[in-house]
Amino acid sequence: MSARMLESKVALVTGGSTGIGRAVALELAQAGAQVMVTGRHEHQLRETATQHSGITWVVADVARLTDAATTLEEVRCRHHRLDILVNNAGIAPVAPISDATPEHVRQIFDVNVVGLIEVTRHALPLLREARGTIVNVASVAADQPFANMSVYSASKAAVLALTRAWAQELAAQGVRVNVVSPGPIETPILGKTGLPQEQLDELGSGIVNQVPLGRFGKPEEVASVVGFLASPRSSFVTGAQYAVGGGIEA
Repeated sequence: MSARMLESKVALVTGGSTGIGRAVALELAQAGAQVMVTGRHEHQLRETATQHSGITWVVADVARLTDAATTLEEVRCRHHRLDILVNNAGIAPVAPISDATPEHVRQIFDVNVVGLIEVTRHALPLLREARGTIVNVASVAADQPFANMSVYSASKAAVLALTRAWAQELAAQGVRVNVVSPGPIETPILGKTGLPQEQLDELGSGIVNQVPLGRFGKPEEVASVVGFLASPRSSFVTGAQYAVGGGIEA
């Protein structure tokens, strides 16, 4: 993205402590935005903030409904506005349907869907004032579900539906809403599946075999697309889905 294209803009990136979220925060900050990132682990957030002077942080868990309100109050107090919301926080536990207990389902939906809705709901007054933009992060798994990840895939399909509905609902208020659907990306999320290393290696190999470009993507490759959707260059784009999946269709 062109330097200073987002000068004077304020962005909030959930799940900004590692991986795609960290790369998005840096992308937006390098374009001139003041970026606040959220996450559960302070040490990782501090590390993200060292990447650029335009990045600040607040410890928040999107699965805790009260954290959404406090996060947006922090944005209002620090910056008095919000132009860009990137709903990136997500988890991807692996489980066959036989192991998809109510606890498993609630854990995924609380983060990937309920938390995303609640953060957006609290952000709307500021976004309306700024005629801002929302970028949701889904997954190609919403359109091409993976075996043993049915609940995760369903949660990301919900993110697609929310995006398309919100784009229609908020257009008259000047708020654009789009979604980026990453494919397999080199992030710590696979390591959080709870699988032993041997199974992780097998899973990773199986996934790469499904990618026409034959490799995992990099967080920066997703961040550049998020940056486009957050910028004035996409001013006539809303309700759109951008796949960043190395050829996996979304």
